[in-house]
Amino acid sequence: MIYDNRHTQLVNWAKVVLPLLALVLLSTIFLISRRIDPSAAIPYAKVDVEKLARENALTRPEYSGVTDDGSTLSVTAKQARTSPEATGGASADQLAAKLTAPDGHVTDLSSNAGLFRPDLGQVELSEKVAMQTSDGYRMNSDKMVMKTDGSLLSSPGPIHGEAPFGTLDAGSMQMTPTADGKGHDLVFNGGVKLIYQPQQ
Repeated sequence: MIYDNRHTQLVNWAKVVLPLLALVLLSTIFLISRRIDPSAAIPYAKVDVEKLARENALTRPEYSGVTDDGSTLSVTAKQARTSPEATGGASADQLAAKLTAPDGHVTDLSSNAGLFRPDLGQVELSEKVAMQTSDGYRMNSDKMVMKTDGSLLSSPGPIHGEAPFGTLDAGSMQMTPTADGKGHDLVFNGGVKLIYQPQQ
């Protein structure tokens, strides 16, 4: 009988003490926890939303195709947006292009800026244009124009760089398909200056 009384008293005390203890623990959690700053809750990417709304822009656009002579052409950019200067055209940043001829000859191009001109069937590369070919040419120019329907590449202005046989400067340059259509020829014009460096 004594056991039953003690057990009943213990249960009655537990009914009072345990809820109070739970309430104390819950209050402690809310008091100790740090306040949440709603403005710093989620880190968002720093994007100019208004600028994106004004401009129809594409991120990492890619263009690829096959030219009339069977060469493969691919062009990528960091970003492209519609350009008011060109009908149906788009200006782009950080362009990279690759032209691979049927014989395996590769021409790589890169520039800080450019202009896609589908109305003219060409891509204009500008601002620190660099060209490198698989047969050893490394040329730099302010502007190069590449046709998307044919393996034609031209630099209308001065060009400077390294050839397999030395350094080369010229007023302009043009790359055209060879007569058999399997490779490309580079033609330099306008005050061509070559410093020949014989191979060791």
